[in-house]
Amino acid sequence: MPSVLIVDDEPSICALIREELAEGGFSCFTATEPEQAQNLLGSQHFDLLITDIAMPRISGLDLLAYVNRQAPGCRVILITGVSTRAYVAQAIMLGAYDYIEKPLSMDGLLDIALRATKEEAENSRLPQRAAVAMELSSQAKQAALDSVRALAVAIEARDPYTRQHSEQVTHYAVHLAKAMSLPDETVERIRVAALLHDIGKIGVPDSILTKIGPLTAEEFRYIQRHPVIGAEILTNITMFGEEATLVRYHHENWNGDGYPEGLAGEAAPVGSRIIRVADSMDAMLMDRTYKRRYPVERVLLELERCAGKQFDPKIAIAAVQWCRTNLDKLILPRGGADT
Repeated sequence: MPSVLIVDDEPSICALIREELAEGGFSCFTATEPEQAQNLLGSQHFDLLITDIAMPRISGLDLLAYVNRQAPGCRVILITGVSTRAYVAQAIMLGAYDYIEKPLSMDGLLDIALRATKEEAENSRLPQRAAVAMELSSQAKQAALDSVRALAVAIEARDPYTRQHSEQVTHYAVHLAKAMSLPDETVERIRVAALLHDIGKIGVPDSILTKIGPLTAEEFRYIQRHPVIGAEILTNITMFGEEATLVRYHHENWNGDGYPEGLAGEAAPVGSRIIRVADSMDAMLMDRTYKRRYPVERVLLELERCAGKQFDPKIAIAAVQWCRTNLDKLILPRGGADT
């Protein structure tokens, strides 16, 4: 009778799996605390470990690594939510046998458990299954991005002065992130966040967005809400959780007098600080209801002047250097701007 250790911080899940596998011929042990699971794994033999990935303090991936060191003969099946598919690549590297998604299919789990504990158990199908899952996840993220981006385009269309603004901010933000040699995955998060940085303006009335002249204090309070509204929208789309944070803080200033929380220095994420500079670059280079476009040289002077005040000084200087060596990549209004 093969022995299995079932680990999940929800006792009801442990009981459900234990009941199903016991009927399938397994000798079942359960643990609702990962530390308890480690003690059991260190003190007795198990043919199979079935563990949730997302647990407090010690994750399922930590238990998988522990099994590799202490009980290499024990096969591991991971339980994962849709939002944790990003962990599957790491699970492959750590040698997991397979995984099953929530909500659990007991028949599917029993089938995987039986295959895993056969003496002549076939090689793990996890790499192939993971490739499919990650492809589907990528497609789902692109579909969600397309939907939210369509909303952002509709918002920009309310103000003729800000059409294409998000694409232009993204153009500068990506170039700055690459100029600063940030990792590819960070650059990608910045790209998505920059595309969606103004989506919270859905909560700002047209009369304020298109107003000619200075805003009143009350009108400016409406504007100040848009990073929070945008972050709340994206937070409700699980796959955009990290981008939501970048959107929330893209109007914070280096000296702490920005909004919504008045974060100073490196308290705001680097992606937010890059979008802050990119957003200002595009605003200065384009006409707005409240001003005419600035010549390129004035934009560079403003970036230098505001370094250490509005802008992270390293990012501002990187922006100036990038502009001076890539004048052909600046997006200027039709007819160009004086240099």
